Amino acid sequence: MNAIYVYPGNSGLIPQKENIPPAPCTLQPETYSSDLHILNTNDQQLTTILQIDIHRPDRIIFLRKEVKLTPTGFSLLYLLAQHREKVVSYEDILKDLWKGEEDAIYTRINYHMCKIRKDISKIMDKKEDSIKKIENIFKAIPGRGLMLDIKERELKLI
Repeated sequence: MNAIYVYPGNSGLIPQKENIPPAPCTLQPETYSSDLHILNTNDQQLTTILQIDIHRPDRIIFLRKEVKLTPTGFSLLYLLAQHREKVVSYEDILKDLWKGEEDAIYTRINYHMCKIRKDISKIMDKKEDSIKKIENIFKAIPGRGLMLDIKERELKLI
């Protein structure tokens, strides 16, 4: 049955509806039930291992714990995060972070990576698996460069 609206001119009455049956549902549960996902508002927290906020270059969040960093350490980590799961060569790191300084060498880069690992280790429990996890994420590839070995869903760049 169609709706009937009454427009009584300038009397100020609101249009009225008469019996309108509900529209039949055209979706069958079989057609969409396999595509449904339970919405978990904590998904970001459950999967995020590392959070880097460009507006807070003094710290990162690693496994929901704040880690203080030096400006150089933050810049190094941010650069690696932009190229996650790829080796960034020592030459590229030197070019991007030290911009042609004469005394910038790869040992300086490794010093900053070791300091990042050490600072993260301080806030973590001292279990062997935590230390291994940190080493597996923040990798030094001998003779090639550094790598942030982390999946896209585990990294949050703000």
